[in-house]
Amino acid sequence: MKPLSQVLYTLFEDQPTHGQWVVACLEGSWSRVLGEKLASVCRPVTFDKSNLWIEILDRDWDQILQSIQPDLLEKLRAATANEVKGISFSRQWAAGSKI
Repeated sequence: MKPLSQVLYTLFEDQPTHGQWVVACLEGSWSRVLGEKLASVCRPVTFDKSNLWIEILDRDWDQILQSIQPDLLEKLRAATANEVKGISFSRQWAAGSKI
C-alpha cells in the first residue's frame, strides 16, 4: 500500500498547479521537515520538473545551506514521497537573483 502523501502528490501530478501544490504542502510542514532553525533562514518558493527552488533569506547561512544540500535533499525526498529530485537555491539579497 502506498503512503497517503504519495497518493496525494500523484493526484496533482499532471495538473497545471502541481508545482504550486507541492510548494504549499512544503510551506505547511517546512519547520517540521527541516527543523525550526533551518526553516527560519530559508523557504520553498518554486517547484518545477522535480526541482525545488529554495530562497535563502539570511546571507550568513548561504554557505552552510550549500554544504548541507545533500542532507536537505534527503529530508525533502522523504517528506514528499520522492517528488523532489533536486534542489536549487536563490538568494533574497542578491541583485538579479533567479525567481
